Amino acid sequence: MTPQILRVLPGRHAIVAGRPSQGDEVAAFVDAPDDPTTVREARAGEETWRAISSHGSAHGLETAGMTASLLVPLAAADVGVFVTSTSRADLVHVAEAQLDLAVTALTEAGHVVER
Repeated sequence: MTPQILRVLPGRHAIVAGRPSQGDEVAAFVDAPDDPTTVREARAGEETWRAISSHGSAHGLETAGMTASLLVPLAAADVGVFVTSTSRADLVHVAEAQLDLAVTALTEAGHVVER
């Protein structure tokens, strides 16, 4: 496993089915053929998600195992995730209610998590 430098990003997001609406503050959009999904600023009453970024350990697309090194300890801790990626890093979104558990699991796996 490759230890990574991670950072909990500011902001609280909602993960919703469908395309962004006019005026949405969009953090990510996945244009999948049967299930477009938008990550946007959360509105009152919605479940909130927090993003943990691996930009402190930026890597190329050819680097194997970087995402797995984050997901394996989170799965072992029973933390659900939604993952988006850039060409150099990953954003692992976790339910805000599980953020502390996620940070603990990642830290115990050898990663450095900045809050």
